[in-house]
Amino acid sequence: MALIHDVTLRPSKLELLVGWLPQQPWASGLSGAPARVASFRFDDPEGEVGVETLLIGVGPDLFQIPLTYRGAPVDAWTGHLVGTLDHPALGQRWVYDGVADPVYLATLAEAVYDGAPQAEQFHEVEGRRLPIEPTLTLAWSEGGNFSTESAADRAVARLETARGLVLLFRTLDPRAEVVGRTALLASREDWTVQLAAAG
Repeated sequence: MALIHDVTLRPSKLELLVGWLPQQPWASGLSGAPARVASFRFDDPEGEVGVETLLIGVGPDLFQIPLTYRGAPVDAWTGHLVGTLDHPALGQRWVYDGVADPVYLATLAEAVYDGAPQAEQFHEVEGRRLPIEPTLTLAWSEGGNFSTESAADRAVARLETARGLVLLFRTLDPRAEVVGRTALLASREDWTVQLAAAG
């Protein structure tokens, strides 16, 4: 379960990504402002780390950006720091590219290997927790035979997790075939994309 505070972040998550996204090799040459298309969260069992994945559109391109939010910097991950933001309720937060964070890797592996669902999200209003409708639906699916050729034309992060190799697709394409032994999919009314696969 994720409790979402109704506050204004400074800078906003999109403002952080304006400078960070074009510097990534899998998103080079972009022009235009990033727009939030959808998002989902996983639960950190310890309740310490915020784990969120943003689906970001820039023109016709769609990107998957996993983020983790921490209350203190991790010196070893300097190269994966997206930036910092001020959270009125939680204080300063260090925002990292999730592929470097073991908490993210563990939650992603559970989703890919076991079909673990996205976290339920709530706002707290006058002492009551009100559910937030998800912006997409996550699904677990058995894929076909894994093909490196099928994945080669997409920016792929190959992530070693305690459960095994997970392929995370940075660029998303509704027309791409499903690859991998098992697959994590995201759907909205007008499209379905593959987010990750067991390698």
